[in-house]
Amino acid sequence: MPAYKYFGKPAIYHGKPLFHILCNLKDFGKGRIVTRTIFEKDSTLPSFYRILWAQPLMDKDTMEGRVVAEKVRKGVRYTEPVDLGNLAPVPDFRLVDRVEEGNFCKWESLRDFSPDVDYVTEPKYFTLPPLLKLLMERNMAERKEIPGEESFLLPHYKTYIPKNTEVVPGLVPYANPRLELHQETVTRCEGVASYGYGDNIDLAFTPQGEVLPVLPEEPPMPSPAVGMRLYRWPDSSRSHKEEPRTDEHSAYYP
Repeated sequence: MPAYKYFGKPAIYHGKPLFHILCNLKDFGKGRIVTRTIFEKDSTLPSFYRILWAQPLMDKDTMEGRVVAEKVRKGVRYTEPVDLGNLAPVPDFRLVDRVEEGNFCKWESLRDFSPDVDYVTEPKYFTLPPLLKLLMERNMAERKEIPGEESFLLPHYKTYIPKNTEVVPGLVPYANPRLELHQETVTRCEGVASYGYGDNIDLAFTPQGEVLPVLPEEPPMPSPAVGMRLYRWPDSSRSHKEEPRTDEHSAYYP
């Protein structure tokens, strides 16, 4: 037999596009159970879709269309149907045989989605990195400002990515994208997390005492260095006159 040698990473998907399955079923698979091969990695809790309505686009490759289905993810039945139109072309779907639906779906173990139970927790704030905190303390001391409770905290609740929203681009060019709200896991921001990794540093390299008084005074930015051009970079787009660097640029007034 000839020897085969495969190159590259192994394939992620091991199924078929959704409409390659539904177009061969009665009523485009209404009421049938389909699952994805990536769901089979977690075999303890069932994850599948129950087709409620399907309408293929009848394109050349039979890849696109609209599919409305009931979603069950890790034993949680979502009370709102989902649209699988964006996932339909992905070759990762598998049809569940009618004989195996009872053992595969485990209907008696499913529960409805509840926002009081199905949520994830992320930190509300992050502490500043050590050097950034020292710089902010120095700048606030120079301006004679009194730091507040959130002066040295990064507000993560303003920048986290919600898991129950999706930005969908417009159907026509130059159309404004729309924000869709899905019944997915809700994110709650609680507590404060740290960026510090001081516990991973050996005690021999850990500084002793206060670090701020030991640091030198902050030099001017940018400070001259070896090989640095001591003139402003010329703007070739218009007439200009180079100005030499004077002592004023190197002076530091605390």
